[in-house]
Amino acid sequence: MTFDDIDTRSTNKDAASLGLPIESWLELALERAGTKPQDHVKVNLVCSSTELESCSNEITAGELSWQKKSLKKKNQRIFQLSGKTGPRVLVDLTPPENDSNGMLVLSGDYALARDLMGQLYSILETLMAEYVEIIPGACSEQSIIGCLAGLEMAAYDYRLCRGDRQTDFPIPGLSIPHVSQKVINQSVALGQSTNIARHLVNLPAGDLNPVSYAALVSELFEDSTRCQVSIWDAERLQEEKMGLMLAVGKAAEQQPCLIHIRYRNGELKHKPVSLVGKGITFDTGGLDLKPSTFMRMMKKDMGGSAALVGLAYWLERSNFNKPVDVWLAVAENAVGQKAFRPGDVLTARNGKTVEIDNTDAEGRLVLADALSVAVSEAGENKPGLVIDVATLTGAARVALGLQVGALFANNSNLSDALYQAGIESGDPLWPLPLVSAYKKELQSHVAQLVNCSTNRFGGAVTAAMFLTEFTEDVPWAHIDVNAWTNETLGPIKGPGANGQMVQCLVNFLESGFEC
Repeated sequence: MTFDDIDTRSTNKDAASLGLPIESWLELALERAGTKPQDHVKVNLVCSSTELESCSNEITAGELSWQKKSLKKKNQRIFQLSGKTGPRVLVDLTPPENDSNGMLVLSGDYALARDLMGQLYSILETLMAEYVEIIPGACSEQSIIGCLAGLEMAAYDYRLCRGDRQTDFPIPGLSIPHVSQKVINQSVALGQSTNIARHLVNLPAGDLNPVSYAALVSELFEDSTRCQVSIWDAERLQEEKMGLMLAVGKAAEQQPCLIHIRYRNGELKHKPVSLVGKGITFDTGGLDLKPSTFMRMMKKDMGGSAALVGLAYWLERSNFNKPVDVWLAVAENAVGQKAFRPGDVLTARNGKTVEIDNTDAEGRLVLADALSVAVSEAGENKPGLVIDVATLTGAARVALGLQVGALFANNSNLSDALYQAGIESGDPLWPLPLVSAYKKELQSHVAQLVNCSTNRFGGAVTAAMFLTEFTEDVPWAHIDVNAWTNETLGPIKGPGANGQMVQCLVNFLESGFEC
């Protein structure tokens, strides 16, 4: 069933009205470069102490030598100086010494460069720069991509996208000599895809519901020759016997749907990677109602699916050469006369029966049915591996905080590859175990499974153990994320969505890993 089969009279929301950031700040700035004025902001990227010394000597020569004092400040990586032709900024991208002592440290070229761009963008904004020249020096390609992608991310502002804020800082002209168009394209694709994921999470649930979400994804890829979007509406879900998804979304005005983005580029020489995202557009907790303080941010409960929409956009823009399937399990967990109840017994698509202990453990229910669809693909579409991404448990946040995703996998090589991708992309994961002994926590007296444990310990693990019942024998990983930050982290200004897992999964796909 395609999007044309869905009744859209109840929603008027499209990519334009929702302010989706599909215009690139970086591309617009490069287009406005034109003739470089004499008085402009010059940014030097330096990647070694020798290069830093040489560049600072050139800038602070003669009457400006007093500025050398500022270059001696410890633990500082961005230096704002004055040159003869205008403001000068030095960005020190020298790799730090490896003294982590076993700690999780994001010190790769890409992550370091990306995180400094938030500070640089603020400087450019303060200077009201009309023209910026970035000199990359001897930096690695990953450092340059990090800088440019970071600028793209730093330029994103939700209120500007929605027309709720004006800015006094127009997009400047931007020149980046000696950087290839390929590197620029890579940077734009990565930064923009992360911003799309952020914007989707930032949208209020009144704007983004299952129907408007399906409409937006369909519109986003309507002109694509590589991404084919199809939508399974409630009627199709019923035909497919997806009882878990139907129950979760039953009380909402807009009924649940499964969004499928099939990406194909040329001949199928590799098994597809299948990605499944939790897309709860708002989570009240259902009849097991959340406290208001916990419900406040539940528009972000579709953050896993948002990351995969952003990733699909990256696939399209980067012309990725391997097959990928994206499945988005979209529903609203509402309260109403039709809401599913604690004690109900539901039947999943794979035939397993599930007793509902808590209606607020709904994410694993929609994921279970979507995973069942993903692993049942046959022939040339049968996946070589499956990864799901979800804002699934508070327990994972308690264990790892807001910045690090929890990683579970039934394949050690897959786990290692995702962990490494997180480190290199500055989008980190930490492996947690699948514990077979915890299966007893999911035993029911009236069904084959119960949807959550009454034991308050190990909640992230028991949620992952529940999902293992729906993955068959396919190599699988489960990623439990937060999708939100309350502070400014590098180029990501909080409070707001952080696009968690877009950069990690891009790095993973580019690594060429296959099980």
